[in-house]
Amino acid sequence: MKLSALFREAGRNIVTGTTRFALLGILSAVVFASLVLLDALTTSGLVASAERFRSSGAATEILVAEGRVDGAACEALAGVPGVTASGALRSSARKITIATLPDAPVPAHEVSPGFSAVVSDRAGSPSGVLLPRELADMIRAGLGDEVATDAGPMRVAEVFDYPSDGRRPGFGYAILSVGSALGSYDECWATAWPQLPNLRTLLLATMSPSAGDGADKPQIMQLNSSQGASFEGNASFTDRLTRAAAPAAAVIAAGIGFAGVRMRRLQHTSALHAGLRKGDLLALGLLEAGGWAAAAGVIGVGAAAVGASMVERGDQFAVFASLVGIPLAGVAGALIGTAVAAAAMSEKHLFRYFKDR
Repeated sequence: MKLSALFREAGRNIVTGTTRFALLGILSAVVFASLVLLDALTTSGLVASAERFRSSGAATEILVAEGRVDGAACEALAGVPGVTASGALRSSARKITIATLPDAPVPAHEVSPGFSAVVSDRAGSPSGVLLPRELADMIRAGLGDEVATDAGPMRVAEVFDYPSDGRRPGFGYAILSVGSALGSYDECWATAWPQLPNLRTLLLATMSPSAGDGADKPQIMQLNSSQGASFEGNASFTDRLTRAAAPAAAVIAAGIGFAGVRMRRLQHTSALHAGLRKGDLLALGLLEAGGWAAAAGVIGVGAAAVGASMVERGDQFAVFASLVGIPLAGVAGALIGTAVAAAAMSEKHLFRYFKDR
């Protein structure tokens, strides 16, 4: 048969309901969409866990070496691939009194410009002071406001969240004054996401070469250890129960395609008996299956788009690319199952099928 004739015949079979287009298409669509959304829920849960780990400060490591941290070297860590932010900090013995809180002096620290990106998502080199949100709310100060203190007016360069969720205490009620990156500091904070196994080595490299041998041994700690020492995101994603969703979609769709041909076995063997070539029967079956499988695949892709919208915008494309493989595998499986069933059709089975009808 000519290709145009095959298309016309497939179209007639679809329109007249011979192919059971609606039944096979709806059944496949339900399978594809269900598997996609199940995997999407699992993946979104893992993404949420990763974001919770990062936002809690668990991905931030701190080097404590009083007076021995090179501020410029600490700032330079932000240029290392994988390190998202870094900044140095040194404490002051003097406390600052805010005009609206005269009876509650606030501990003061000086930080390098990059420190703002460690405690907040705002990049750049701010000028002024960084305030934890709890303190900012107490004095009703916002970004860009000036705060009257006994040390003179201070402009709020950033308001950052520092909840009591297991983070290192002492910075939920403090003033962080942004200074120069030059000079010696007491601590170096660095955030790496995904986590870097050599981050602690990089932190130790920020110590000044002139540090005395008799000084206290430097310490490295996690900003927030309540979420665990590390986040095994790759292992969790690889070992998730729904990792077999794409193969499952292919196998189930192959069974649907195979069953769709077998339900019309008497019709197909009669066509072969009437002179239809096996190759034409195979091509016709693939055209018909391609119709309902493609329709189900489009619904599955739509479900993948919905599933990708469950995660943060930055991760949506990667999640969509992972999910869309499920309906694509299902469409391929439907065509394979149809091809196998059509290839197995033989004219010699006509009378047996006729008797079993």
